Amino acid sequence: MGNDNDAVRWQKPIALKGGISRMEVLQRRHHIKRAVRDYLDGQGFIEIDAPLLVHGASPDICIDSFKVEDRYLVSSTEYQLKRMEMAGFKRLYSLTKNFRHEDKSSVRNPEFTMLEWARVDGTMRDIENDAEYMVNDALDALKMLPVVSYQGRKINLKAPWDRIPVLEAVERITGGAMKDFEVSSCLKAVEVAGLEIKPEWKDDRDFLFSLLMDHIQPKLGEDCPVFLTEWPLFQTPSASGDGADSALACRSELFIAGLELADGFAAQTDADTQTRLFNDALALRKKEGKNAVDLDEKYLAAMRIGSPCGPGMALGFDRLVMLLCDQSEIKNVLAFGWDEV
Repeated sequence: MGNDNDAVRWQKPIALKGGISRMEVLQRRHHIKRAVRDYLDGQGFIEIDAPLLVHGASPDICIDSFKVEDRYLVSSTEYQLKRMEMAGFKRLYSLTKNFRHEDKSSVRNPEFTMLEWARVDGTMRDIENDAEYMVNDALDALKMLPVVSYQGRKINLKAPWDRIPVLEAVERITGGAMKDFEVSSCLKAVEVAGLEIKPEWKDDRDFLFSLLMDHIQPKLGEDCPVFLTEWPLFQTPSASGDGADSALACRSELFIAGLELADGFAAQTDADTQTRLFNDALALRKKEGKNAVDLDEKYLAAMRIGSPCGPGMALGFDRLVMLLCDQSEIKNVLAFGWDEV
């Protein structure tokens, strides 16, 4: 009789004091998904059915993949989209399940839905604009005004949204100036923010920077969405450099009400550089005691023939639904949460 709750799971109010039900949330989710697809289709994008089982996984230190025999459940469709770009496709998107072996939390489910899209003929500004238009089209589909309520906070979603460099965001929130991403600057910003660290971490630039980002994230996009730009290249192993400054990545990450909603960047185009960056990420995984993963050799081989030459972005679709349905738990916007199957 373990399924007794299914009779009322989706129809009872989510909040104790009444309000929207999970069934209503899922109906809204459907309208949001249709609005997103309508926008992208209207822009000339082609939706692809990306594979869910792949041979190569992301070596990113923040991503752990599920191993299934000699393959991995896909954690992102990035490499598949880029391979198709190299074959001549100009505008592509996928809206599908992704899987990451991570702790379940209020905003994380090991199985989740991700929207990823890429414009070979576009700029990072075009990709950012896509995100703005899709969210506002979703608002229209739900017949909602631009100012929405999320967990007791009013958020103005009307475009255009703010763009702020990472260094400026750190200074605004911590109150301490940060001139670059070197160890000394990161350590100074950590100290100004009053964050406690162990002595052995003081020379670890990756750790210090990640600690800072975890600290400032809850305060990003408090009143209106913000794209965080000018990221350090060492944090983005698949991105190209940002113009003349080789230390910066051409990357933009979207935050709304403290939620990390989307992450986009212009693709790295040099196969040798990409291979080196992937191997650097593997070395970092080893240093941190994480399992090694197989690289996507087919993607690297494709890069030696042709290069992806445009920006792309990945947007957490479940989190978008959370925002537009005022839900603090990702489980409430899913038909089945991780513990319900």
